[in-house]
Amino acid sequence: MKTAVSLATLAVLLGTACAVTGNAAEGPLIDSTHDRVQTTLDPGLKRIGTLRPRGARQVGRSSLAIGCEMLDRDYGDFEQFKAYIEPLGIQRIRLQAGWAKTEKVPGVYDFAWLDRQVDYLRAQGMDVLLETSYGNPIYPGGGGASLSDGLPRGEPALAAWDAWITALARHYQGRVRDWSTWNEPSNAKANTPEITADNNIRTAEIIKRHIPDARIAGLVIGSPSVRFAEPYMQVLHERGQTGLFHWMIYHDYSLNPDDVYPRVEQFTALIHRYAPGMKIWQGESGATSSPHYSAPISSQTWNSELTQCKWNARRMIGDLGHGIESLVFTFYDPAYDQPERYTRFIDPLWIRTRQDRFMKRMGLLKCNEDGRVLKVKPAYYTVQNVATVFDSSLAPVAGFAGEVQCAKQVAAYLFQKQDGGPHLLACWDCSSHPDNANETTPAQITLRGVTLAEPVWVDTVTGAIYELPQDRVASGDGRTVLTAIPVYDAPALITEKSLVMPVSK
Repeated sequence: MKTAVSLATLAVLLGTACAVTGNAAEGPLIDSTHDRVQTTLDPGLKRIGTLRPRGARQVGRSSLAIGCEMLDRDYGDFEQFKAYIEPLGIQRIRLQAGWAKTEKVPGVYDFAWLDRQVDYLRAQGMDVLLETSYGNPIYPGGGGASLSDGLPRGEPALAAWDAWITALARHYQGRVRDWSTWNEPSNAKANTPEITADNNIRTAEIIKRHIPDARIAGLVIGSPSVRFAEPYMQVLHERGQTGLFHWMIYHDYSLNPDDVYPRVEQFTALIHRYAPGMKIWQGESGATSSPHYSAPISSQTWNSELTQCKWNARRMIGDLGHGIESLVFTFYDPAYDQPERYTRFIDPLWIRTRQDRFMKRMGLLKCNEDGRVLKVKPAYYTVQNVATVFDSSLAPVAGFAGEVQCAKQVAAYLFQKQDGGPHLLACWDCSSHPDNANETTPAQITLRGVTLAEPVWVDTVTGAIYELPQDRVASGDGRTVLTAIPVYDAPALITEKSLVMPVSK
């Protein structure tokens, strides 16, 4: 145990660059220096710069999203962390609407708490994905107010649900275009695919009635499960309602973020069998910065602030490389209260406080139980690096099949700037989960139809930009061969210097 701790400590040298405290009244304390994230990585190349972060206003709409969930249950304080959101560089924010928080007295809807969030984000140039979850216990059969609870059922509860969705859609007409149905219904056995499909259809029909151009996500299951998705899609198809939905969402928390893609490909093929034009969205996925509760992704002893960086970067770029929209869970560390399902696990790794609240360390910001920001984690800057580079002008190259020779299993994705602009290759060691060591392995990579005039190698974890010597890049016969390219268990980007170090005008 002593060795693991020392490795994690050595791997991320958290000085003042990352261990910043925050006070909402003083504004966000975000490090923009070249050494904002420091690790022991040594790629054996000459460092020539650092990625320059761009905020959401500069990046604009992309295929990335960030979650600010659980505010409907007061697990965080939006006012404490809101100023950190726009600088991250991701324009789309997931919020949960919180029926039980909004309607505490039957027929009386108080949207003030949610208005503060939606209106602030819109004023910052951001878009909201508003999720209709969860239920409301003030109605018999109204469903539970937390994750893994049952969907509303029975005529009185369904009538109340319809009224809730109607009030919600009317209230946010003109402010929210993107919507999501109930979160992870498959977690509760009573929520069958057929019941879930019925709930999603009735919800989407009401939203569309008031917001005809609404883009709605259906399914929203905890994994890319074909077993659950197929009967769900059968219901939509039989009722002629696949057109109600713009996306089908799945979540994933694989220990190795790259292991999920064979299942995603099966899931996508199944969805497209019933709805050929349907978009697929990885709508919740992330890693923890320290070991805690019993879920496999969080209880691993290798979890650290460094592995959180690596895991999130691999998941984001892997999704984008597959043409899938990608959401990072989550922006802040939520403080779960005692009744929440996760805190019912008996686990000696629980992080308890004197008020017995469970701190889930999956956020990009470290917070305490009253929602105060304690520091910006290294993962914030890593996600910011990815968001800065992968804007809407950079698209995956369909059918890319690069030749990689390496002692490790390597994931490789090729992207290109629009209008025939420069290419970008993202690659990393995908043979296992991220670790706390930073050893590199040399690889030879052959790219067809790609030329590199002034190549650089970029570390997504730190944002460091390195010069790639010309003797490692050979072009001819319509191909480029890269030799002795350092590869490790976090994404490295190989591209033109101009793409990541634009000349100021």
